[in-house]
Amino acid sequence: MRDIFGDPVHAAELAVFERKKLSLDAAATAGLPGRFETFRVGGLRASMATANQYGFLTTIEGLNEESVETLPDLLKRFPAPDQATIVATSPSQSLIDRMLGNGYELAPVRPIAYLCLNSTIQTDDDDQWQIHKVSTTQDVKFFANLLDAGYAATSAVKGIIRAEHTLPEVRGFIAFRDGQPLAAAAMSLHPTGAVLGGASTLPAARGMGAQSALLKNRLRLARTLGVPLAAATAAPGGPSIRNLAKFEFTVVERTAWRCHRTN
Repeated sequence: MRDIFGDPVHAAELAVFERKKLSLDAAATAGLPGRFETFRVGGLRASMATANQYGFLTTIEGLNEESVETLPDLLKRFPAPDQATIVATSPSQSLIDRMLGNGYELAPVRPIAYLCLNSTIQTDDDDQWQIHKVSTTQDVKFFANLLDAGYAATSAVKGIIRAEHTLPEVRGFIAFRDGQPLAAAAMSLHPTGAVLGGASTLPAARGMGAQSALLKNRLRLARTLGVPLAAATAAPGGPSIRNLAKFEFTVVERTAWRCHRTN
């Protein structure tokens, strides 16, 4: 693992981008509709999913005062540039003004959260939950079915979730209570840190602490493995981001724009 403590936000972004690459490659291998691709140009990190149902995956990250010069040429590689969400971490006011002046529109923030694992981690166990690591082929199928049942997602989105979370690089964990499997979550390891994702809880078990137990388990494992940082993304203001903040993750609400017109 690289030394990330000079710029943990960037380390978290790089880890999340590597996880996204795994996800999009898995979607392409599974034969899901459209084209899936990730690439880097001039400091920008691009993710492309061309089918309309996967448009939320189409992003360009790493925008700053230097990389903005590359943006127009990069957008030419997208079949539908107006689908791309462009993300900047702590942009300057001059960059914001430039983007707005060039016809881009502000979009909802794109939070990213990180925790440096050299800090104290709350790891006391909740005896009501037993965490099982997915390790067999049967476990993988069971884990994927549990994710499906917990997500309130369309069949198209469930398809990409399943493709990603059956990869061997993505470690799955299941939370049991009173012998019943009620929640699932995943973790993948990358050069700059661990990415937490795939958090899903059956509706009847929500609010009972399953995801907190799964989060503690994954953080403990990542720290044991010598991983320097844990990272995650989540919808702004949702329960996942609140749970991460409760565990003292630093949450960065990154600025985002949508293409109003092709430059």
